[in-house]
Amino acid sequence: MKGGKNYAAVLVDLETRRPIALLEKRNKAIIAEYLSSLGSKVLNQIEEVSIDLWVPYKSLIQEMMPNAQVVADRFHVMKQINQELVLVQLTRRHFYFCC
Repeated sequence: MKGGKNYAAVLVDLETRRPIALLEKRNKAIIAEYLSSLGSKVLNQIEEVSIDLWVPYKSLIQEMMPNAQVVADRFHVMKQINQELVLVQLTRRHFYFCC
């Protein structure tokens, strides 16, 4: 949900791919409040969390879900790979044309 610089947080079950929650904002405080509402029993059972690796998200997950492994989400992994490929292509093109 993009509108200017207002973004929502979408929490999804990685196994079922079904939405769990749609939070009005995606800041650390809002997400922490929602996660706290789940209770420590639920949070301790979560094994894996896929996020965009923004440091506040990662630290929040490590703090609130001590048993969860944090992994980069697919979108941001692919974005990084594509950026690196473009850089390699530009470097090679520059080398071939310049030398």
